[in-house]
Amino acid sequence: MSVSAKESKAIETLRGRFKAIRTDTDVSDMFDFGADLLELQSAAALAFHYELLRDTGMDSELYDWLCRKFSERGDEAEDHLLASFEWEQDPAMQATVLQMLGTFKYRKGRRLKETAALARAALTSPHEDLRCKGLWVIGWLGGTTDIAKVAPLLANDSAVANRGWAASALMQIVLNHRSAAPKALDCLRAALEVESDPVALRGILVAVQEIAGKKFGLSSSSYDPPSEEKLQAALAKARRMFARSAG
Repeated sequence: MSVSAKESKAIETLRGRFKAIRTDTDVSDMFDFGADLLELQSAAALAFHYELLRDTGMDSELYDWLCRKFSERGDEAEDHLLASFEWEQDPAMQATVLQMLGTFKYRKGRRLKETAALARAALTSPHEDLRCKGLWVIGWLGGTTDIAKVAPLLANDSAVANRGWAASALMQIVLNHRSAAPKALDCLRAALEVESDPVALRGILVAVQEIAGKKFGLSSSSYDPPSEEKLQAALAKARRMFARSAG
């Protein structure tokens, strides 16, 4: 049996195993499946792994695991994802691809500039999820000049969650580039004056709190909405801080 024939058989075996675990995933099965999937390193195996990610009906933990495993494939995976983003017709899949590309920051990716460019373009997409992942990736890879690109989403994105993610992106940019703090805080201060949704407001206040090094009483690690009382107390503290800095 040739190597290609063996590999084809291995892929079909994995396909069958995937069907058995896709919606009822035992952790040990998930780990074993991921390990065996990574054993196959050819272009055909890469394409098979990518196609598995189209199945958004699988167990969410398994889906996240397969995304992480794809990124572990190294340079070939980064190249494949960049090429896939260009021809991919499904905006939801593009969003997933963009998020995975962004994680190559933590894997010494070779093509992060190209990924950052895709993320900037995604900020103007008509698709909510693509804008969301664009914000995530800009937070990881962006610089001071990207604040002006994030600001319109902070002020006007039609999706409440994305207004909150825009605030988080500004926070991440500042964590990577402390010199960006004044520009980011200017945008966040303006947003505080017009934002009324508690979800977006929480995101903005957490970003201000973390950038300014203040304690407004909000957790930066929890996405559970704070009580109205806690939110208003944090808003009052933020406004006092900005008033003092203006004076």
